[in-house]
Amino acid sequence: IIHLKLDQLELSRLEIYNSLREKGIGTNVHYIPVHFQPFYRNLGFKQGDYPNSESYYDGALSIPMFSKLNKEDIEFVINALKKSIF
Repeated sequence: IIHLKLDQLELSRLEIYNSLREKGIGTNVHYIPVHFQPFYRNLGFKQGDYPNSESYYDGALSIPMFSKLNKEDIEFVINALKKSIF
């Protein structure tokens, strides 16, 4: 998981996500705040109730991480991420 400092970037998380996907890198968004889940929304929780978790969620992006990731794969992900951000 990386946390993007979106206030320092010109792109949104979605744009970075799409850019990485276009380069063949599996990326995803995880750790959706619990109060965003339908069960809790039905209990009355809403956006803005937990600004810290929402801020983390807004910038979090999962990048590949698994035991068989080799050095070349890691460098490929890093370079693609750099190209997507800068």
